[in-house]
Amino acid sequence: MKYLWKGSYMDQEDIRIDLHDRGYQFGDGIYEVTHVYNGTLFALDEHIDRLINSAAFIEMNLRHTREEIAELFRELAAVNQIDNGYVYVQVTRGDGLLRNHGFLSYEEQQPVFSGFAQSSVRSEEKMIHGADAITVEDRRSLMCNVKSLNLLPNCLAKHAAQKKGVSKALMVRDGIVTEEKSGNIFIVKDGVVLTHPDGGKILPGITKKLILNILHTRHIPVWEKEFSEEEMLHADEVMVTDTNSEIVPIIKINDQIIGSGKRGEITQDIQIAYKALIEETCGKL
Repeated sequence: MKYLWKGSYMDQEDIRIDLHDRGYQFGDGIYEVTHVYNGTLFALDEHIDRLINSAAFIEMNLRHTREEIAELFRELAAVNQIDNGYVYVQVTRGDGLLRNHGFLSYEEQQPVFSGFAQSSVRSEEKMIHGADAITVEDRRSLMCNVKSLNLLPNCLAKHAAQKKGVSKALMVRDGIVTEEKSGNIFIVKDGVVLTHPDGGKILPGITKKLILNILHTRHIPVWEKEFSEEEMLHADEVMVTDTNSEIVPIIKINDQIIGSGKRGEITQDIQIAYKALIEETCGKL
């Protein structure tokens, strides 16, 4: 595997991370993950937009144009000969200076880009049969709209799910469902789809954005509206969406069966339309 490190592609043993890298010390950085299908990066423009938006929100100087950043993603996939899998790129605010909570002015910042690419096999098993989940307290900050390296609450949520033997951790803040530890949540009740509105409490998901377009195109009623844990537990369908898993139906939460306990019709319709969208861009799956 070849890694991106400060503009070069190199072996892991040749990378020397500075102890004073702000990503290492403060989590002062952002990242993006883009899926690769048939050698083509899917929704790359949307991911680059979000990276740029995250950087702007935390006043980070990327010192790269959007096309230069896109090329880093493409080159990482190409140099690692990724046909199907994903590309991960992160940016920290810089290194080389002694640890200090304050950071350099925008004009002085020298960001550190790094990343890798990984092959993986697309599996539709979970998309068909679904996954179990638990609810956990959402203990994150109110800057969830930044795709930040600060993921300790997400890691703890995942570990809580692991201890229960389930794969998904659904976060709840003051009784309101926000998102899954690494994805957005949709529920369906009486033919109407609900998902939490974008803002500081959730990450604006790329998959979520594409699904909203699908729902509008297919004239399926959808509201970006807060919903409670109780509403989710009594929904007809629940699904989690993210870049790598695409759309996964949730069939059980806290040992309670959701709906019929099987993938619902609207979830299946969304999956079919989403797969068609991928194939339109990346070729047949």
